[in-house]
Amino acid sequence: MIMRRNRSERTQSSAAGLRRRRFVQLTAMAAGAAILSAGCRRQRSRELTMSLGWIPDVEYADLWVALDRRYIADAGIRFNYLPGGPNAPQPVLEISAGEADFGDSDWLPFCDAIGQGNDFVILASLFPVGPAGLISLPAHPVRTPADLVGKRFLVQGPNERAMLQALFRINGLEENYTAVPVGFSAEPLLEGAGDAYFCFVTNQPQALERMGLRQGRDFYVTRLYDLGYRVSASLLTIERKTLHQRRGEMVRFLGALLRVHAANAADPALGARLAVDRYGADLGLNLEQQTTLNRLQIALETEPGAQIPFWFSEQAFAGAMYSVARVTGRPPLPPPAQLRDMSLLEEAYRALKAVG
Repeated sequence: MIMRRNRSERTQSSAAGLRRRRFVQLTAMAAGAAILSAGCRRQRSRELTMSLGWIPDVEYADLWVALDRRYIADAGIRFNYLPGGPNAPQPVLEISAGEADFGDSDWLPFCDAIGQGNDFVILASLFPVGPAGLISLPAHPVRTPADLVGKRFLVQGPNERAMLQALFRINGLEENYTAVPVGFSAEPLLEGAGDAYFCFVTNQPQALERMGLRQGRDFYVTRLYDLGYRVSASLLTIERKTLHQRRGEMVRFLGALLRVHAANAADPALGARLAVDRYGADLGLNLEQQTTLNRLQIALETEPGAQIPFWFSEQAFAGAMYSVARVTGRPPLPPPAQLRDMSLLEEAYRALKAVG
């Protein structure tokens, strides 16, 4: 059974959880009671609740196909998800508040949550190769780290600003740049509002191509990964005590994602149709665009040289990702082995191989 709750119905209890975890330093007895009630409801129903880091579009194609084919239900899991988006709480806040059991978080918000005293563990990455990138025009191309200096960057929010700062610092560059706030369309770049636009390499470049522009001639797309920002994205994050309590369910959930990965790769239109017609039906999504996005993102779901989708190496974690945390001024993190546990994903993978 799939349950989906509206975030607006959970505002009071979510805020109480954040206070309880010092994300907001206030007290509220009534709100605390609301959290206790929400926690009891989830304990009775035993659903496994995931907080999505973004809107329910084709970014979660593997999840939609796993639900549609009942792989999650057949694994004995009663699943619930909380949609994300630009105005929704980040998954780390939902997990800390007790509103979700796990979710896909970004690296720097994860680091901030650890700094606030949360005991979180990362189990996998939906995108071991991060999809973030920069679109630039031939007049002011950004194709190498040296090209970053002196540019005007069109950024959507604080996470992109933090990534921009990290780009300069990990490359040892003078922090000579301008950040210009924009929305989720690359059109301001064409209008001259900046020199480079933060994008998902699977998404906004498509919009420019639909306008008749050609990548490599009229505009360039450079992954942050190729500029040195080698940070895995959509990190499946869980509280340690929840991991201990529900380890078996999480192994089976990861097994369902692995099981469906090949099917999604073979037919990217399947997950796109589910996003457009069912899970994101109220978002006005375009089937062709979502299919292309899904096709392009499949290559980002496996780290170069890895055998297991959604797996990322200890070397990448302790190296580039910890370096990014340091250069952006985050407090020292616990040892990498304390924050990363790929054993559940590896167990799920071995179980699938055993049955062919």
